[in-house]
Amino acid sequence: MLPFKLTPSQKQQLAKAKAAGQQRLVLRLTESQRQLDSAFVAEIDELIREELGQSAEPSDLARQLRVARKAAGMSLADVAEQASMTRQAVLAIESGKNSNPKIDTLNRIAAALGLKLNLSLSKAI
Repeated sequence: MLPFKLTPSQKQQLAKAKAAGQQRLVLRLTESQRQLDSAFVAEIDELIREELGQSAEPSDLARQLRVARKAAGMSLADVAEQASMTRQAVLAIESGKNSNPKIDTLNRIAAALGLKLNLSLSKAI
């Protein structure tokens, strides 16, 4: 179910594709449709995270990486290039969307920032 209504033009494109037996169709969304779609996806994502007991907030480490990147005057693309990653992968870690990155990945990002990753243990509360 879509969180918005299709425009007449979109409905016409859908009807043509269906009549032609197409299995796929890419529709260009209007700006308001994109906003509704983004809000809908965010709401579903939040519900899933709640159900799985996951936080939507970035971890302290994710925040530290972002602060360090900005302090180094580097863009996401700069870090991604030096860490042999995609910009999207670095962003996913910084934003908390990837809440369980591999230690190797974190080491590569730290090295790209001229830093060293340190892991430590402490008593559980």
